[in-house]
Amino acid sequence: MINKYLLTSVLVTLFAFSIAQAQKLTISANHSDAKFILLNDYDDSEMQELGMGTIEYKLEKDSRNRIKITKPGFQPVIKEYNKDLKWDKDQRVSLDARRVEISAEPYDADIFVDGRNIGKKAIYLVIEKDRFHTVEVKKAGFAPISKTYYNSPDRETPPIKDYFELKDRQVRLEVLPADGVVTANGVSMGRGNQDINVPLGECVTVTVNKDGYVEYTKVFCNKPDTDPEPPTREQALLADRLVKITTNPADAIIEIGGKTVGTGSYDLKVPSNGSVEVRVMKDGYVRYTKNYYNQSNMQEPPVTDYIEMAVDEAYTSSVSSDLANVRITVPVNSQYSPEEAWRILSSIITRYFDILETVDFNTGYLTTSWQVENFASSVIRTRVIVSSGGNSDQLAYAVKLISQEAYLDGRNQVTVKDDEKFEDWSRILKKYEGLIQEIQARLQ
Repeated sequence: MINKYLLTSVLVTLFAFSIAQAQKLTISANHSDAKFILLNDYDDSEMQELGMGTIEYKLEKDSRNRIKITKPGFQPVIKEYNKDLKWDKDQRVSLDARRVEISAEPYDADIFVDGRNIGKKAIYLVIEKDRFHTVEVKKAGFAPISKTYYNSPDRETPPIKDYFELKDRQVRLEVLPADGVVTANGVSMGRGNQDINVPLGECVTVTVNKDGYVEYTKVFCNKPDTDPEPPTREQALLADRLVKITTNPADAIIEIGGKTVGTGSYDLKVPSNGSVEVRVMKDGYVRYTKNYYNQSNMQEPPVTDYIEMAVDEAYTSSVSSDLANVRITVPVNSQYSPEEAWRILSSIITRYFDILETVDFNTGYLTTSWQVENFASSVIRTRVIVSSGGNSDQLAYAVKLISQEAYLDGRNQVTVKDDEKFEDWSRILKKYEGLIQEIQARLQ
């Protein structure tokens, strides 16, 4: 029994001795320039460089035998060789995972890897074999930069270090209404909210359009030496409305506030919370007046408005005349006595006018009452005033055919007594067209 115990002890002792004698290892890396570094047992600080590519290492009995294998551009590998274990003499170590040292400016920019926020300023990106990762650097107010790194033989080799600098600015454009079409330097970007990139040293002109609205235009510049920095956010609010007006006839005059703004067509801008009155005019057509409102409690203006003007009956019922509102002197033929001439004059006028308001043979003064014709677009009033004219040697009368027009605005009535609403009209109703000529023909 004692012999058996002694034999077992001897065998264990011999096995332990054989392990101790065999723990000299040849360690090789898959890169000839990979470094082997012995690490401190307590804090993994680097103690001693052991060699490159391939080393021979004898396991220390009082050490954890932790060795780091490194090569720039690769994730280091740490191997621990326990002295109490049996190891094959030849050890192979592979550095396969790539490592990229990434730094970014501004230093408070966020660094994302595959969509996850990893940190700021600088990170180490580890890419396992046959894998890839996408890095994106972001900061509010700057255009982000992204890059994808591959650890694959058929792809570009990742760099050892990479530097991201955010230089181009970015403006978050918030569009209202949300379906406004955005363009940047003439290139369509789509509808609704957009991120506008402004390259360093350049300016970008942004427009937002929607049918029925006045175009929004803004220029953003990224020129730190000369211009203030662009905003992080900008609201593109389409508030003013736009009405594309066209008329028939195509040469009708379009007026706003008494000033001509167009002929046949006009892009009308209606300010937010405001209104605009438009007048459309052309001889021979009924004057057209319309108010466009851009107010919450009013019907919104149309995108387009086609104005078909109605024919003016006052125009078709009259003729243009240079005798209207002009004092015409009519000499009386000497064969007529004053009484006969006055009778002829009075009889002619009363055929055209029913009522004579003033008649004075002695002073040679006669006036008719106003005769009124109502049309869809206006009120026309006409009267005749006769006074003595010429010199003392010859009897003569001064005849003035007054023709005046008052436009109807659709809101206020016009009566014949509203003198302030009437203006001289360069036309004469056809029913009075021959009055002056008949007086001239009969008395001369």
